[in-house]
Amino acid sequence: MFGLDQFSNTHKIINEGINEKLHFGAQVYISQDSQILADFAIGKNHPDAIDPLTELKPSTILPWMSCSKMLTAVAIAILNERRMLGYDQLVGDIIPEFSCNGKESITIKHLLTHTSGIRLLPLQWDKLSWEATVAAIAKMPIESNWVPGEKAGYHIGTSWLILGEIIRILDGRPVEQFLNEEIFTPLNMEHSGISISKDFYLNSGLDISGLYRTDTKSPYSSLEKYLDSLNLVRPGATGRGPIKELGQFMEMLLNKGSYANKRILSERSVEELSSRQREGLLDLTFNKTIDWGLGFMIDSKCHNRSYPYSFGTYCSEETFGHNGNQSSTAYVDPEHDLVVCFVFNGMPGEYEHNKRLKLMNDSIYQDLGLD
Repeated sequence: MFGLDQFSNTHKIINEGINEKLHFGAQVYISQDSQILADFAIGKNHPDAIDPLTELKPSTILPWMSCSKMLTAVAIAILNERRMLGYDQLVGDIIPEFSCNGKESITIKHLLTHTSGIRLLPLQWDKLSWEATVAAIAKMPIESNWVPGEKAGYHIGTSWLILGEIIRILDGRPVEQFLNEEIFTPLNMEHSGISISKDFYLNSGLDISGLYRTDTKSPYSSLEKYLDSLNLVRPGATGRGPIKELGQFMEMLLNKGSYANKRILSERSVEELSSRQREGLLDLTFNKTIDWGLGFMIDSKCHNRSYPYSFGTYCSEETFGHNGNQSSTAYVDPEHDLVVCFVFNGMPGEYEHNKRLKLMNDSIYQDLGLD
């Protein structure tokens, strides 16, 4: 439980959430100036846990949900560095069948900044293969009265599957293999990935846990049903690992693309990803003005006193990162040389989670004396 004593306010917020049955446990990883300050877990990994072996540990593998989008964005940046694509390149140049139904002018940058206008596609995701899913997205129409780049609205999954297909076409490797070889392995993220089979989940012998819906009368696993899906890879949602390994990824970004003497990205690429590429636009999904880099949310308190999935009251204006649906967050605060990552294993609904998220973020800064 490294660093737990320093984070008494943070510890209190986690325990209060356990008592209120918002979650059953949480993992926390925090580093500053390249020094690990916190790497601990509190609580249980299952709603019915009694056996001590079911305690949540720092090494427990947990879902990251939409924090996974940052990994895909970095993969695209790697291909951009290798001159295999450009951010302003038309998606239809790479996937010709995508160029239809109003989507002809959509660029890779539009996908990364959630301005492409292909937010919603009513599919049973678990019933379709990767190929069938990509084909369905390619055929879908753009939203009415939407000009790419001029409107914004958070895209949960569609654009990220297309980005994954772009990686597969240009590089030749499936996106999960690309991430394993280009990001996870170089960053020593030994227990991380974006694809997990049902057999591995049940029989690997590793400490793997799920996320549980706690906004219902009886908590239930929100993700295990997808283990029987025809496609186990969703580049914007299926990342998993101990939260400390996601912290190593964020430390690479704080260090301008380098980690443990290994360079993953150039400083210029990190600057492009983490600077405001979309600024001052109302996000039609969250109904708040939120700024974005290329796949990364940027602190937007300059536009709103509060907004969903923010990084809290005290972070600097240049803070960038991402959140996972009602569960996780990971961000870099460059002004304070700070990396913050945590994940709850309970999903209590949007309202309760955003209240919990603000308390958690603010408590971390208070414990660090940065409030």
